[in-house]
Amino acid sequence: MVGSKQAETESNIHASPVVLYAAMMKKEKIAKLSELDSELAAFLQKNPLPKADWSDIPKFRAMRVQMEKDRLEALGSPAPHVEEEFESITMRDGFDSKIKVYRPAGKKGGPLIVLIYGGGFAVGDYQQLTPYGRGFARAFGATCVTISYRLAPEHKFPAAPHDVEDSLLWIAKNAEALGADPQKGFVLGGISAGANLTACIAQKTLDDASLAHPLTGLWLCVPLVFPNQETVPEKYRDVWFSHEQNADAPILDKDAIDAIGTHLQPDPKSPLYSPFNSKSPHKGLPPTYISVCGLDPLRDDGLIYEDVLKEHGVKTKLDVWPGVPHAHFAFLPFLSASKKALLDTFMGFGWLLGKDISPEKVQEVMVAPAGG
Repeated sequence: MVGSKQAETESNIHASPVVLYAAMMKKEKIAKLSELDSELAAFLQKNPLPKADWSDIPKFRAMRVQMEKDRLEALGSPAPHVEEEFESITMRDGFDSKIKVYRPAGKKGGPLIVLIYGGGFAVGDYQQLTPYGRGFARAFGATCVTISYRLAPEHKFPAAPHDVEDSLLWIAKNAEALGADPQKGFVLGGISAGANLTACIAQKTLDDASLAHPLTGLWLCVPLVFPNQETVPEKYRDVWFSHEQNADAPILDKDAIDAIGTHLQPDPKSPLYSPFNSKSPHKGLPPTYISVCGLDPLRDDGLIYEDVLKEHGVKTKLDVWPGVPHAHFAFLPFLSASKKALLDTFMGFGWLLGKDISPEKVQEVMVAPAGG
């Protein structure tokens, strides 16, 4: 590793001063995204956040289950605006996986949105994104589906991407029966681990041409894209430094990422863990909306992926939330930055679906999710 760093430095010596200056300025600008949000700084001074212990999964999972249960109860009934129902999908090994379907009350034939929850591949469930399922049904007249996948450490890699792929194939095949018209839009998206699964399964189903209806949009919120530096394209390695810069960040830090890797035991060279491992990545993907947090170890994964997609002719939209940690909108929903993130997310879905939505309408329907 030391040798490769030295070689990089020596090769940069021969670059033009203008190129070197531009690269340094870009890295300096990205680094500033980690400067702590002033409202968050004031809160943390009085209310330090406890360090998440990912080593004790049963205890951590119980805490997250309770948090998501409390958030769901606070939401109350979806009536009269949204109808909800539960179904099961049989996976390739015979396991029955749960999904939750949300539709605008009394209406069918809207776009189809499939959402994948986050939680480090080890915690969370298909109810986590209920606030978005309900909100998108109301805001866009969409049929939304929140899906499940089996969790590590009980179910190690590649159980999660296999479950997501099986669920997506079934949903695409049964879109009309679910009350959706994918010709009006078919969006796949997720948060954190769910964003990783979105990117990988969108790429795989594109490579395989396996979906009954093509995806028309992707949403990648605070995504994990690169398992390690070797996966990062060489020209971007100098600006892939958030894992080190934000190693001690609140909510998600280096210890958490290391523990998640231990639980999941992924194959870093598999296309089911990074779309960059595909034989023909990026080209032909649908419009993609990416959002990143400045104080997140995963920040540069999203920034680089968005740039690579643009290079390959993919239409993109990028939101950057400076000075806040991973999935802050779920864990610190009272922050002004969190409220802005929720507004941005609904506006981003409007962009994906080609539908104008006013901030006033978003305020009417939006609630923060219970995790990420």
